[in-house]
Amino acid sequence: MVAPGEIVSRWPRVEDEDVAAVVALLGDGRLSWIDNNEVRGLEGEWARYVGVEHCIALNSGTAALHAAVAGAGLEPGDEVVVPALSFLASATSVIHHQGIPVFADIDPDTFTIDPVAVEACITPRTRGIIAVHLHGLPAEMDEILRLGRRYGIAVIEDAAQAPGAVYKGGKVGAIGDMGAFSIMAGKNLPTAGEGGLFTTDDPELRDRADMLKMFGERSGTGGQREYNALTMGWNYRLSSILAAFARTQLHRLDDHTATVQDHAGYLSRELATIPGIVPPYVPPERTHVYHHFRVKLDPRAAGVRLADGVFRRAVQDAMAAEGVVLQQYQTRPLPGQELFRARTGYGKGCPWTCGFASRDVAYDAHEYPRTLDVIRTSLVVGKRLCMATFLDRGNVARYLDAFVKVFSHLDDLETYGRRLVDEEPAEQPAGLF
Repeated sequence: MVAPGEIVSRWPRVEDEDVAAVVALLGDGRLSWIDNNEVRGLEGEWARYVGVEHCIALNSGTAALHAAVAGAGLEPGDEVVVPALSFLASATSVIHHQGIPVFADIDPDTFTIDPVAVEACITPRTRGIIAVHLHGLPAEMDEILRLGRRYGIAVIEDAAQAPGAVYKGGKVGAIGDMGAFSIMAGKNLPTAGEGGLFTTDDPELRDRADMLKMFGERSGTGGQREYNALTMGWNYRLSSILAAFARTQLHRLDDHTATVQDHAGYLSRELATIPGIVPPYVPPERTHVYHHFRVKLDPRAAGVRLADGVFRRAVQDAMAAEGVVLQQYQTRPLPGQELFRARTGYGKGCPWTCGFASRDVAYDAHEYPRTLDVIRTSLVVGKRLCMATFLDRGNVARYLDAFVKVFSHLDDLETYGRRLVDEEPAEQPAGLF
């Protein structure tokens, strides 16, 4: 039987208003940061959307995270707690500012950082916690905020994958001390390339973050410059063209999110009836915006005598044979990447060996068993992005049909799986997918 053609999805969806906004700006000719209104317009609109006083637009989500770390007042050798399962920038934003990331294990059901594990990581040198709203689901912010207040440390929300997600009535990015979003072309709120958004209610944090963006200079919310560097800074400014594109995309964000949530909810309900598949868990009083739709696979519940990792691989291969793609998200915990294992840092072992660290922080991927287990047992629906795949109900139906077919032939799946080699996540080659 010939497998159906692979699902091809396009994101971002470029409509007439996106093109018109960019063309109008090009025709206007005011393209530099000095005389354009698009960047300031995006900052104002995003601040209102999230529900904060201040927003700074930057040229990437990584830059937004770095700005938040700077806003927290991080100094060389200071420590920041980061989840062991995330994208690299959640941790390297700390190293960019000569701080030291300390990793905490995750909640195995939500895939977000575990507050109990966070508290175990806190030392007198801890200056911040980065709570990653992984895949679009808010982390357990009440407990994380309690830790931040108890120990006097900043709480930074890494909301790169979660624009519009809600935790107990409030949008992410307005819950912690600071928030950081990515608007690169693959995110739920996209621009035509790379971009990021920093949010806060605190004017002092806003100003420190802004100095990082603007060559270390202090600048007002209107863009005035002193041309006098007060600290180390970078050029993290966002292009006005990209801001114009993101503003028109923002007009459709809520509609797109609602459609994705509807389709993801349908798929979750149907998959929950199939023994061996665990759809994404959404705790009460949180909303999931499904940047990724991650399923866990349980061979014991399915009645299959295969190791967890082998079962995951067998399901992945069988689904591919049906013409639909399941992928891994990270093939090893962040502390298992070579940057941390070897502590190469930014040269000569810094920041770990530059004389400012108060203790010897080393990294071993085996110390994060729940992260390892999630990597071993789970897969993400779609080649990369739920916004591309889940906007189309037909795509969701194809995935469901393929899951039903594969799990209706578990004897064949087990026979195939016996030919596969089990690879432990801490040992297999590193990769995003």
